[in-house]
Amino acid sequence: MKTELLYQADPFRKECDGKVVFVEFTDLIVDSTVLYPTGDGQPNDKGSVSIDGKDYEIVDTWQDGTWVHLISLDTYPQNIVGKIVHQKVNWDVRYIHMRFRTALYIIGGLAYKQMGATVRINETYDDQAWIDLNFDGEFTDEQLRKLESDANAIVQGNYEVKYSYVTREQFTSDPEMVKINKGKIPDYDKIRMVKIDDLPIQHDIGTQVAKTGEVGKIVFKPTLVKGKLSKRVTITLE
Repeated sequence: MKTELLYQADPFRKECDGKVVFVEFTDLIVDSTVLYPTGDGQPNDKGSVSIDGKDYEIVDTWQDGTWVHLISLDTYPQNIVGKIVHQKVNWDVRYIHMRFRTALYIIGGLAYKQMGATVRINETYDDQAWIDLNFDGEFTDEQLRKLESDANAIVQGNYEVKYSYVTREQFTSDPEMVKINKGKIPDYDKIRMVKIDDLPIQHDIGTQVAKTGEVGKIVFKPTLVKGKLSKRVTITLE
């Protein structure tokens, strides 16, 4: 048994009920949640849990590999195992993370398509995000401008962000799927993939917007960090 991740089936779901399976001071584990735990470059959701008419503010959410932990500032009641509790997402925080994440997947897909670049790592914050692109050669100003322009063209196209699932066997038997995901095989029986317009399909465990038009204008910040392993592009949204 493990926590059911309701946000994966519906990233726009803002509330849910879940049964308490563990509680210890400010740590609560539920059997289903809409709250995203920190992982894969996406920050944890904020929100609240309502227990017997009292709201407990959720300041951190993390996953131990099986269960999702909802961390509050206040100590939870300690006799609530088996009780159904109501959870709410702080939507303003979640939605900006979703917009940035879709933007990063657009950039990563374009970089792979145009330059054969793979995404080494990415990170999202409340006001900006960055992506590390790994490829041979230098990142020219012309390539950077084209990447920004083409990313915004996809945003303006308002394309649907589509999800699908593949098995580990299907994933490992597709060379392109393995390559764009840096040769890393996700440790799941069903692997969740995201497809945007004609970009390569990419593995994703996070939350994204429904259509690219929701992202808003992608603005590349002028500083491009060039490392030995990769080139980091930082973006903001308008």
